[in-house]
Order: sequence, then structure tokens, then C-alpha cells
Amino acid sequence: MEAVIGLLVMILGVSHGVETSCDGRQDGAQCYGALGGTVVLRLMDSASEIFRYHWSTKTTRILYGRKNLIVSNEIENRSSFTPSDGTFRINNLSWNDDGVYKLTIYDSNGMISEQRTLHLSIQGEETSCDGRQDGAQCYGALGGTVVLRLMDSASEIFRYHWSTKTTRILYGRKDLIVSNEIENRSSFTPSDGTFRINNLSWSDEGEYTLEIYDSDGRITEQRTLQLTIQGVETSCDGRQDGAQCYGALGGTVVLRLMDSASEKSIYRWSNKTTTILNGRKNQIMSNRIENRSSFTPSDGTFRVSKLSRSDEGEYTLEIYDSNGRRSEQRTLQLTIQAPVSSVLLVPECLSQGEMRVSCSSEEGDSPQYSWTLDGHTLTDAELLSGNTETTNITLKQHVSGQLVCSVRNKVSWISSGFIFSECISTSTEDHSLLICGVRAAVVILALIGICVFFAWKKKKYKMAAGSGVHCERGHEENSVMMVEVRSSASELYSNV
Repeated sequence: MEAVIGLLVMILGVSHGVETSCDGRQDGAQCYGALGGTVVLRLMDSASEIFRYHWSTKTTRILYGRKNLIVSNEIENRSSFTPSDGTFRINNLSWNDDGVYKLTIYDSNGMISEQRTLHLSIQGEETSCDGRQDGAQCYGALGGTVVLRLMDSASEIFRYHWSTKTTRILYGRKDLIVSNEIENRSSFTPSDGTFRINNLSWSDEGEYTLEIYDSDGRITEQRTLQLTIQGVETSCDGRQDGAQCYGALGGTVVLRLMDSASEKSIYRWSNKTTTILNGRKNQIMSNRIENRSSFTPSDGTFRVSKLSRSDEGEYTLEIYDSNGRRSEQRTLQLTIQAPVSSVLLVPECLSQGEMRVSCSSEEGDSPQYSWTLDGHTLTDAELLSGNTETTNITLKQHVSGQLVCSVRNKVSWISSGFIFSECISTSTEDHSLLICGVRAAVVILALIGICVFFAWKKKKYKMAAGSGVHCERGHEENSVMMVEVRSSASELYSNV
């Protein structure tokens, strides 16, 4: 017999995410959640008086309940529903959580009494940019959200287009949005002229053009903006020979190669096969990756974006004096790592009241783990097995509090946790006593049952004898008893 699971009071959101809340009691509610964070959705006033309810996506029933009973929850490992106030809390949000959800409420006759939808939009790191000036430079985080102010208001504009060099993204007439090529992850608000794009990717990077037309079809305004997408940014001081530097996959690294290039006659920065950067003082002679990098001579920093696995390796800086002699040479090692993400905690109560907890990250290179309880590092008095740097730990009996697992590598950090009370267990000795008690109770009940049965039989026989039922025994081998039932006991006869 296994232990009774201890009470898990509240799941905590991922620490680098944020918690948002939304009232989904109105049909068509627009709700937002942060990537890796937590969202609290108010689905109803209370579920206590609702006979049956479902909360579903187009393909999956997420939540199914009857009054205060939660029958099923497809994402119970990272969510909780509170019937008393009708709130559904979802942690560790991912892009898969983005979409339209439908709540269906049924009465006791199985008829639908209410039905409403809400749209949950997942957003990454959010940036904003004023694109009302021609040539605006805007930036968005890879996987995040950017809010672009394209105009003061579209309400009085007869017709407008917002396009890349190859595709018309947005087309509208005053307050009417005629088409939006990326409507599955964006929204335009005509009243203030803002265009919001979620789940940014490298393909969103580029130059965009806004064209505004009057009622005669003439262009009255035209302006461009440049949108640059950035991943996780790291920095490294490469001025020491043999420096170890790290960059995030898809992100940006800023490398300090020298104090200043202004006084350097000639400098080259190369990998084992190719000269990447070649310069003279403040003049950059060549840059093999100029489409995704920039060098600042004044402070000697080289910024490289859109990092890939092929950027990993050893790089050498060579500096020459005015006579063409090499005066300095040093190397740095650049390592590319995928950022860690989506921490999953799985608690389990053991038979003696201990709690085993496992921690894992769905993505990330070379993850390192650490644990804290109520803000302090776990001690030997609290740990039964494992240590503060392993993916699995076992806590001793009677330990409770806020347990947090942190996962990190050289380019990122993330954490998640929960508040719990101690596990409630039944010991082996208690199990044995319980089993013996149950067995004794079964024997006693059996004996009582036998006694009752024979007492009932005896009483029935006496009643039959007093009611004129006569049995005479004849020959044993031929005796048969026949009983004829009449309307009253006095009419009972027996013949042998």
C-alpha cells in the first residue's frame, strides 16, 4: 500500500516569466500570458452549483468537472482549478498554449445552458517602437513580441498597406482590417495605429513600408521601418589570451577584442580557416559576416548576431605595428549553447512520508541544477538522498515549504517551484495492524451472520408449526414433502 499524497498547495510560475490574469467570463475575452510564465483565468463565478462543465480547445478537452469535483485535467502537471471561484491557473506557458478555448456548461438534464470562448495569446519578451518616423530602427526579441506604432490612428485613413519587399502584411480601410497575413500571431488596433506581433522569428526581420492612400487612390504618405530580431545576448572580455566565451544559439554575443582599434595600424580576427575581420585603425577594411555583425573601433567590441553552431570554435586576434611586424597575438574559444527552458517539476510521496522530486528542462545544452527550500540551500537535515546539484532529490519526513529548482547554463537561467506540506504516510507497522483489524472484523461479522441465520431458521420453523403445517415422516427412502399454499395460514396442508 502506497503513501497518501501530501497536499500540494500552489504551483509557482517560472521565475523569469511573469504572472498575468484575465477575466474570461465574457464571451470572446482576449487574454495574454507571458512565455514561460503563469496566467490565471477566471472562467466562471463558481463551479459549485454547475452540474457539468467542459473547457476545451478545438481538439482537446482540457478541463472536465461536476460541481466541486474535477473529473479530469489534461495539464494537471502544470495547472490547477479552483471550483469555489472558477479560476484556472496555468504555469510554464508555451507557444502551444496559444489559441481559442471554449467553456461549455450543462444543466442536470444534459442541455447546454452556457457557452463562451476566450482567446489566449502567448507573448515572449515584449519591446515597443515608434515607427511613425520614416526610417525608424526597431528591435524585437527572438520568440518575443514587438508593438509597432505605425500611425496616430487609422480611423480617418481611407486605405493603407503595410508590406515587406515581397508581401503585403496588413491591408485596411479606416477601422476595417481587410486582411492580415500573420493574423494567427498578430493584431492591429486601428484606433491608435499599433501593430502587435507575437512569437517573433528571424523571418520577421527586414524592411517594412507603410503606404497611405486618399479616397482618389493617390499615395499621401509613405515611410519605412527596419525591424531587427535579437536573440539572447551575452558578452565576453576577450582581451586576455585563451578567454572562454559563450553565446546563445540564435542569440547575440558581444566580444571585447581590444581596448581600442583607433591606434592599431593593422588588425585581423580569424578562425582557423577564414579572416573574419580586417581593419586599419578606425577603418574596417573587410568583415566576412557584416550581414549579422558590427565592429566598433572606438572600444574594440565585435557584435555577432544570429549565432549558429558553425560559429563555435577558436578565434585568433593578430595586431601589427606600422612596420608590419606582429606586436600582439591572442586567442579566444567561443562555445555556442542552446538556452534552457520549460522547467518541469514532478513530486512523488513515498511510503514512509518522504517526498521525491525530479526536475528537468526540455531544452538547453549542459544544464546545471540547484535547489532551494524557502530561499536557502537544502541541508543534510532536509535531504534523504541526492544533493543540491542533481536532477532528483528525496526530502525527509516532515519537511515542507517552498521548494524551487533552478536550471542554468552559461547563457541562460530559469527556475520553477511549488509550495507543499509534508507527505502523509502510513507505515508498514500501521499497515499490518490495519490488515489484522480488517481480518478480525470479517471473522466477527461472519460469526454474527451465522448466528442470525440459525436463529431466523428456528423462528421460522416455530411459526410454521403453530400455523398448521404438519409433517409426518413415512419411509425415509420414499418420503417427499409437498406444501400447498392457500390464502391464509389456516389453510395450509401437507401430505406425505
